[in-house]
Parts: sequence; C-alpha cells; structure tokens
Amino acid sequence: MATNRQSTLLHQRLEAVGDLSKLPSISDDIIVACLRERFMSDIIYTNIGSNILVSFNPHKYVSSNADSVLFNYAADYSSTDKNKESLPPHIFQLANNAYYHMKRTTQDQVIVISGETSSGKSESRRLAIKSILQLSTSSPGKKGSKLSSQIPAADFVLESFGNARTLFNPNASRFGKYTELQFTDRGRICGVKTLEYYLEKNRVASPPSGERNFHIFYYLVAGATPDERAHLHLVDKAAYRYLGNKVVEPDDANRFDQLKHALKTIGFSKRHVAQTCQLLASILHLGNLEFVTDRSRNEDAAVVRNLDLLTLIAEFLGVPLSELEACLSYKSKLVKKEMCTIFLDPDAASDNRDELAKGLYGLLFTWLNEHINQRLCKDDFTTFLALFDLPGPQNMTSRPNSLDQFAVNFANERLHHWVQQSIFEARRPEYTSEGLGEIVPTIPYFDNSECIRLLQNRPGGLIHIMDDQARRMPKKTNHTMIEAFIKRWGNHSNFKSAGGVDRTGYPSFTISHYHGAVTYSAENFLERNQHELNGDFVALLRGADGDGSGGCGSINPFVKSLFSGKAIATQVHPRNEETIVGAQQNVKPMRAPSMRRKGTVRRGNANAVPQTIQEDGESPFADLEPARDGVKGAGCVAGEFRSALDTLFETLNEAQPWHVFCVNPNDSQLPNQLEGRSVRGQ
Repeated sequence: MATNRQSTLLHQRLEAVGDLSKLPSISDDIIVACLRERFMSDIIYTNIGSNILVSFNPHKYVSSNADSVLFNYAADYSSTDKNKESLPPHIFQLANNAYYHMKRTTQDQVIVISGETSSGKSESRRLAIKSILQLSTSSPGKKGSKLSSQIPAADFVLESFGNARTLFNPNASRFGKYTELQFTDRGRICGVKTLEYYLEKNRVASPPSGERNFHIFYYLVAGATPDERAHLHLVDKAAYRYLGNKVVEPDDANRFDQLKHALKTIGFSKRHVAQTCQLLASILHLGNLEFVTDRSRNEDAAVVRNLDLLTLIAEFLGVPLSELEACLSYKSKLVKKEMCTIFLDPDAASDNRDELAKGLYGLLFTWLNEHINQRLCKDDFTTFLALFDLPGPQNMTSRPNSLDQFAVNFANERLHHWVQQSIFEARRPEYTSEGLGEIVPTIPYFDNSECIRLLQNRPGGLIHIMDDQARRMPKKTNHTMIEAFIKRWGNHSNFKSAGGVDRTGYPSFTISHYHGAVTYSAENFLERNQHELNGDFVALLRGADGDGSGGCGSINPFVKSLFSGKAIATQVHPRNEETIVGAQQNVKPMRAPSMRRKGTVRRGNANAVPQTIQEDGESPFADLEPARDGVKGAGCVAGEFRSALDTLFETLNEAQPWHVFCVNPNDSQLPNQLEGRSVRGQ
C-alpha cells in the first residue's frame, strides 16, 4: 500500500513539473518519465527555461488549444493582478513572450520550430501565428484587422499547394517555410513575407508508394463544380496517373471551397483562380499522355498516342499542337556550338513530359507565393517576428534516397547545428568577457560540426564535389561523383561507401546524420543537381527572349508570365540569341529574409517589389531583376540551396531566438500512446 502511494506521489510530482530545467536530477529516463506523465494527462507543453518549449503532437483534439485558452493567455499580459496564478507552459505563452520581447527591445525575434515528421510542427506554427495576431491586430476595419484574416488564408493556400499526405503524416510540409511577420513601431502587424525553401517537385510526377501527391490536385478533382469539371475536362481521380490509386478523402471537396475563399481573402481575382485551376488540370492531363513508336515514319522519335488529350493540353497552355508534340518528342542540344536534335523514344519522351509537369508546378508555386508577397509584404516596417520550420529528416523505405532527401537532410543538419549553437554556445563569449568562463559549467551535447564540414566544406565538401561534377557532365557521371567522394572523404567517420552498386545497379553512399545513417543512391543525382529545364519548353511557352519578343511564346498570358523575369535563367546560342539551348529554374527564394540596416531600426525588404499589384496576364516577377543569363554560370541545386540557407541563417543570427521542439509520441499516429524509446531518440 505504501509503495502504491509513493508511486502515485512520484507520478503527481513528475506531472506537476512544467519546466524540465527545474527537475531535481536530470537524466534521459527522468525526462522521458516526466514528459510521459504530462502527456498521458493531456498536458502536451513543457518548458525548458524561459525560451524553449517542448510540444507533443497529441494526434487528437485537445481543449488546451481552443480559442478560449488563447484569449486567456492574451489577457494575462494586460492583467495587473499581483495575485494571479501563473499560466502553464503553452505555445501561446512562448509566442506572446516573443512578441512582447520584440515590442520592449525593438529587436527582431525568430521562433524556430524543429522536429521529425508528424511531430506537429505545422500546427505549432499555426497556433503561434494565431496568438501573435491576437495581440498585434489593430481596431476593426484597419489594415491590421484585414491582415489577421489574410495571413491565415495565405498559409492555407501554400499548405494546399505545398503539403501532402505521407506514410507518417496526413499533412506533411514538402518545403521549408520562413514566415516573417512585420510590425510598426507600436507593435501593430503591418505585413508578412513568406519564403519557400526547396519544394519537393518530383512528387508531382512520382509520389512515393503509399503516399499522395500534393493536396491541391485532390481538392480540385473532388471539389470542382459541374461547370468547372466540364471546362477542365476533369474525370474521376482514379483516371489520373499522377494521382495513383490514392482515395479522395472526405474533406477534399470542402477544402477546395475553403481554398477559393482563401484566395479571395488574399485578393486573387476570379480570373487568376480560374487560370490556376486550368494549369493544374493541364498538369494532370499531361501525366496521362502516352507515347509510342510510329513504325510508318522514317524517324525514331516517339509520337503521342492520345492526340485528343494533347489537343486539350495545347489549348490550355496556349501553344500550337504540333509544336507541343515536337517539344515532347524531340530535344535540342548544343554540341560544339551546333544545335542538334535528339529523337526521344517512348520512355525518354515520358521523362520529358514529367519534367514539363514538374517545371510548370514549381513555377506555379513560386508565382503563388510571390503574388501573395506582393499583396501582403510591407516595404517599410520597424521590427519583425519570424517563424521557420523544415520538413522533418527523411529516410525513404519505398524507394532509394536521392537528391531531394539529401537536400532536406542537409537543411535539417544545418538547423540542428544552429539550434545547438544558439542554446549552448551563443552566450559563452559573454561569460568569458565577464570573467565567468570557468565558473559557468560547459554542458556536454552532441556536436554535429564534423558532419556539416563533410557536407559543405569549401573546397572539397560533398556539395562542392557534386556541383563540380554536375557542371562537367557528360564527362563526369554519377560513378565518378562517388569516386571523388571516396577519394576525399573515404576515411571520414560520417561517410561510408564501398564503391559498389546498390539493388538498382547504381553506386551509393551513406552519411551518418545527427538523426541516423541514411544511404543515398547516385541514380540521377547529377542530373537532378543540374536541374536543367528543357530549353525547348521555355522557347515554346515564353518565347526565345525573356519578354517574349524573340518568339511569340504562349498566347495564354498567365502561362507565359510564369516563365518571365527572375524565375528562369537561360543560356542562349553563342551565335543566335533567339535560340535557347538551356534553362534552369531558380532554386533560391524570389526574395531574401529582411536584414537590419546599419544605424537604423527601420528597414526595407530584401529584393523588395513595389506595392503595385500585377493584374491578369502580367508577371508578378516583372519588377524583380531577371535571372542571370548563362545556365553554365548559374549554380547547381545543392550549391544554390546551401547559399540560400547561408543567407537565412545570417538573418537568424541577428534575431533573438525562441525554440519549439516538437515531438512525435508514436509512429502510428495514435492518441494516448507514447513510445519511450522513440521519444528518447528525439
């Protein structure tokens, strides 16, 4: 009996600990036990000190995230009652603390949300923004009040186009997101800027086994009105190769109505919405094109078997049928300053078709985000509070890991390193300067600096090597890339490669990331890193010159605008500037995070666009500097992504950090279950 009472008291004491830093003794077992007791009592938030929050995904509705609770936390800051009870740890509390710290110090703030997939990062981010908007919105009818509905609407739009159901998460982000909430000197919300990092475009043409494509395709197919279905020639979801056999979910149709409302709230015209839907339908129809070899012709090029479908796609894209078929069946290539035409067999033509579909979707996503930024981003503001999160670390089981997984894991490796430096090392120089360096204890932690060096060291890091090899194709291959890796890093503790081939017949290499070892296949690694968009497609849809003057391009102004300005870098023929021989979609976000100007608090946005809204048929990229000409001079995917992260972390280094560590209690997405080993690993 006494033992039971002692056990009950221990459970109660652990459940009552709202701050892990105040545990009487600290070990992995005690921390997990404390978190377990709180989680099983539906207490999903626990502090670690004043600026770190642990947040569990409950995999169910919890009343502690209700609006009434949000109002309590908002009111708590304005209460002058000295006898009031302290509110328990919460995402609302951390977000409010960050906001008021920004107001008090005029220092920029950043909330970094990290965790594995299905740990609830997107929901934590949404709740944090909701709480900040509650505090910073001005009186009804003013701009701040309008922004309080536009910002969640913009978030939903990007989620619809950038998220997908995966094996472990029904709403997994497939891109990194930096959201910069901008404020006046009085702390009123006045604008927002969103930057996207590395959208997983390969999902468009080949979703992993057991997973869905991006949400928007299912929303469109399930929710289009009868008139829209007739105009877009939409049929049942099962008819589309890009959607596989994944069932349409009950909420998909309602989500499409919500999406339309969100686009209207932001300020998208009906015509823009219709043009977006038509392009999405074009992508779905593209996936159903079939190629065969025509034995009656003297050429080896494949031909489209279902010409009726090609006719529809050509109409939607605003290009001649014959020219679209030629772009799909042939490929132009510059060989010793002469343009050569390569005949594509059915398999190569299918790959070419998929590249067009992925390119169109990537450009559409970039256009959507930039159009939102044009409407909501403020040129002039005083301070900002940013939120940043990434897709969780990846290790595929249904297919080999490739460049997409490498990029996501590299970004997570960088983020993990930055978080550790922010928590454990940022104040050490301050302690040393005040003579406290030897008094303040050094807390041991797992340092992943060596893995960072392996990945991004210049010269000679893996990214530097793969970029160099990609630029020297076809002389260099995926095999020579692995050989170069082994020669430079064969003895490194975080790198392993036997030099042999995997089950797909391609060489592979393994990196020991902070979250575990991941083996990558070299199949198509350099090709994906080069990330060239068929120049024939650019010439067909945009015209030979960036403004379309060198060729008519698409007669659909919306489609034509997607290929304009900064979105595409092109390489032209050395003797004929109207001939595009190569193109590359920009890997970096269209804008950069805001940086503090020297000598002043007020700032202008990096890569700011004048606050003039582009109307139908005009490119939202028109006022941005065009991308560099010369694809060979442009960076490869990995190097450009690394550069984009460098810029991002420069901004994060200038801001006051707040951390949210999201934890997935179990891999089965079940409520009321916590797997101790999994939680300990996180």
